[in-house]
Amino acid sequence: MEVHPYLRDHHLEGKAILPAVETLIIMARAVRMDCPQAAIHCLKNARFSRFLTITPDVQSLPVLVDIEKSENDGVTASLSTSIKTKTGNISREVEHARVEFSAAGFNEVNPTPFRNINKLKGDCISVPSLTVYRELVPFGAAYQNIMGDLSISGEGALAYVSGGDHETDETLLGSPFTLDAVMHAACVWGQRFAGIVAFPVGFDKRIIYQKTKKGAEYLGRVVPVSVNQDTLVFNAWIYKDDVMCETVSSLIMKDVTKGRRRPPEWIVNS
Repeated sequence: MEVHPYLRDHHLEGKAILPAVETLIIMARAVRMDCPQAAIHCLKNARFSRFLTITPDVQSLPVLVDIEKSENDGVTASLSTSIKTKTGNISREVEHARVEFSAAGFNEVNPTPFRNINKLKGDCISVPSLTVYRELVPFGAAYQNIMGDLSISGEGALAYVSGGDHETDETLLGSPFTLDAVMHAACVWGQRFAGIVAFPVGFDKRIIYQKTKKGAEYLGRVVPVSVNQDTLVFNAWIYKDDVMCETVSSLIMKDVTKGRRRPPEWIVNS
């Protein structure tokens, strides 16, 4: 994979890490090359088991995508890297992500009406996007794609998000920046209502009805489904005007730093 400069804007604890949304694109590209007829717009059982760190100064990273064909024209892809032991004599493969592309189930979700998405009930607070990216989700400019104010209440989070403007591949799954920004909204919700800083580790299903595009503006909405001590589960939707572009069922987010990162007091007590 080519390491574009914008990828370094996605970092955690001082290290640049490959975003989950970019990992999905890499696996989708491999599936499309190996199985040209495979459906790639319905993604199931995605898991992001280990961060892929982007080391300084590298321009490319060798990755392995393993593809396994299953019943009903489904394809499972996993992304791994090879790591050598300290002696350099032995190497082992480490899996970073896995997802199933399935034609079955593409139409089984009825799009939620836009009128039920574009409003929040309950006591709502607004957090300016500048504050989100300065204090809550401190990524670089390429990944600052919540626009205007992020609205959050106990019922969920709502924000306009951008399709970004960098040299990512949007031909397969659409722009990765829109879903990434929706995950930021879920992260802020978790800081406000669960007191943890959570990052995506998987989802049960993602259906792409209409691919998002770079430079365009969308409405993103997340709704909490389950909350416990270190794991949050959301459903998410992305709309363009009143047309649904994507839906994500059971987006799983966890405190991957094991408490090393904590929400600022002001968001917890807002």
